[in-house]
Amino acid sequence: MAIPLSLVARLEVFAPSSVESSGQRQVVQYHGQIMPLVWISSATETTTTVIGTNDAPLQVVVYAESGRSVGLVVERILDIVEDDLVIEQATERVGILGSALVQQRVTDLLDVQQVVRAAHPLFFSAAAR
Repeated sequence: MAIPLSLVARLEVFAPSSVESSGQRQVVQYHGQIMPLVWISSATETTTTVIGTNDAPLQVVVYAESGRSVGLVVERILDIVEDDLVIEQATERVGILGSALVQQRVTDLLDVQQVVRAAHPLFFSAAAR
């Protein structure tokens, strides 16, 4: 799975012990703010792996908009590549824009805004304030 680099503010690693609860959401303290976390595997129903149930560090892609951030928890970060993407296979899968060839491999493209909106419906309206 790939995320357009233009949507990535930072790549971070957090200890599982840094994850806290705010209401029914999991969050971490990040640069003096409370950053909600979204587990991509759950949001896109792409795997049954449960992240954060062991002592392994959390790999997090930080998406930021209008001074607010959300952490996209991924199983692992493989590589950062620059490539011209052409979506060749559209899909109706939740959280997936479609598929494209990335370094000669068929790769699903994450619909970051849809995933964030589904997990945190007020994120974009709050970011606009």
